[in-house]
Amino acid sequence: MFLLIDPEAYRLAVDLNQAFSNRGFLYVPLSFQLTHAFVGVPVIVVSGIFMLKGRLWALATFLLWILGVLGLTLAVSGLSISLYVKSTTAVVIVILLTRPKTLAYFSTKQDRQKA
Repeated sequence: MFLLIDPEAYRLAVDLNQAFSNRGFLYVPLSFQLTHAFVGVPVIVVSGIFMLKGRLWALATFLLWILGVLGLTLAVSGLSISLYVKSTTAVVIVILLTRPKTLAYFSTKQDRQKA
């Protein structure tokens, strides 16, 4: 949102995108990156709400979105600090959300909802 409010921040983002485009594996337009970020917020919020209700599809959606973020980061900035930080965070999240007790929460909720 800040990029839309502050023209200087937007110009800086465009400059950074051009600088990263030389290091990345694939050129991804800034407009796509911004769209991905704006779509990501509701996806994560809705997934979080429905994960609290025990919906397994919400967990799968969240994990797939994280994988998409990692893929986009790899495409845009290549092997960078940003990718390493996001990958570490993603690994921790995946480990926490795929533990047997966590998956049991989702399967228990699914069983209760079917009954």
